[in-house]
Amino acid sequence: MGANTHVGKWGTSLAVRIPKPIAEQWGVHEGSAIEIVSRGDQVILRKRPRNLAEMLARVTDANLHPEFDSGPPAGKEAW
Repeated sequence: MGANTHVGKWGTSLAVRIPKPIAEQWGVHEGSAIEIVSRGDQVILRKRPRNLAEMLARVTDANLHPEFDSGPPAGKEAW
């Protein structure tokens, strides 16, 4: 799937909008992490893979959720 679009201005940067059908097909939304790669006269956008070490490095005492009791086993859980 392809689309024609234009470069716009976003603050002091330039921006390109991703059309809704392409965003849906690609599985991205506002806030999705992507990587921009420049190859000659091409610009490639790709989803950034999740990195467990990066995510764990952002955990702090301020954003760590406390443990909670979800009740007794309801199926074949192993505790």
